[in-house]
Amino acid sequence: MIQSIQILRFAAALWVALYHAQSFSFFPHLPKWLRAIAEGGFVGVDIFFVISGVIMALATTNTPSGPRPAAQFVATRFSRIYTGWWPAMLLYVLGLQALGAMPPDVNLLSSALLYPANFSLHINAVIWTLVYELYFYLLIGASLLLPKPWRDRTLAAWGLVIVALVLYYAASGRYRPDMFSQATQLVWFYAAPLVLEFFAGYFVYRWLQRHPQQRWWAWLLTSALLCAAAVYYSVTATLYAPGIVGFFHWPERALLVGAAATALVGAALLLPAPRHAAWRLVAKLGDYAFAIYLLHLLVFQLAQRFTTSMALEIPHRSLSLLLVLAALVALSALYYHAIEHPIYQACRRAIARWGAPKP
Repeated sequence: MIQSIQILRFAAALWVALYHAQSFSFFPHLPKWLRAIAEGGFVGVDIFFVISGVIMALATTNTPSGPRPAAQFVATRFSRIYTGWWPAMLLYVLGLQALGAMPPDVNLLSSALLYPANFSLHINAVIWTLVYELYFYLLIGASLLLPKPWRDRTLAAWGLVIVALVLYYAASGRYRPDMFSQATQLVWFYAAPLVLEFFAGYFVYRWLQRHPQQRWWAWLLTSALLCAAAVYYSVTATLYAPGIVGFFHWPERALLVGAAATALVGAALLLPAPRHAAWRLVAKLGDYAFAIYLLHLLVFQLAQRFTTSMALEIPHRSLSLLLVLAALVALSALYYHAIEHPIYQACRRAIARWGAPKP
């Protein structure tokens, strides 16, 4: 189960990277069907959100209730995000300054602390997702204050409140571009449609715990059908720019893409553990998914500057893309083993010592 999720994490991270690679000079002219796959790379974020919900359900299955376990959980999960991001942010500051590409209006404080703010001012365009991650961790942590039978009920109730608010906001036109300037944090953050993807992952895992005798291929087929529905809607409907990926269509994205991602993650949970060594290797690469996600935009900017400054001709851009992606994975592996993992493990040990019962 976990190995399949790890494979999916790695694939989702590379898919997001491929999506953003389209705007760089080393991206090749692909056949239409391959370009469509690259253009769908934003779905990697939806997959990550669902997987995060699954991991939270798994992590809290045997967690006792009370203030100390809740605080220990939140501290551990927050340290997972910040210990991964803060060293990467330092690399972004140094790298962008060296390239002369630091945005003049960048908000370094919100970029570092990851609180709800104007996401367009972040130093890294993808870290807005981490702000939603932290929000969901707080919700899970709050549920740990309750007796065990009430945790899932309370989370389900809050999820239903978000569903009701999303439906109300959609019906009242709150997601229209002309209403965006009036949108409150309740609209675009606390009750954002994409937050429901975390809940979907959480409750799918809980449901499969109680009903494990499912057919993985049925979940995969469901995911494929929902993907087809999402593609059909994206192509045929009249959408505000930039399409279903944008905030103005987050309700439809959560409904169609989020549901497809949930079914895909459900299939991964039901798959037997991979036996072939190649699949086990890919599962190991899942450890680098967070680093790939955090670092890919900086690596791409450095790669583009290198090719332009060296006046390199790129006769085969497909090869150049593969080389850049390979370099990204290698650098992410180095970052994980040298920085991200050691710092996080040190934080976990410190938090565990703090949370241990006193003699």
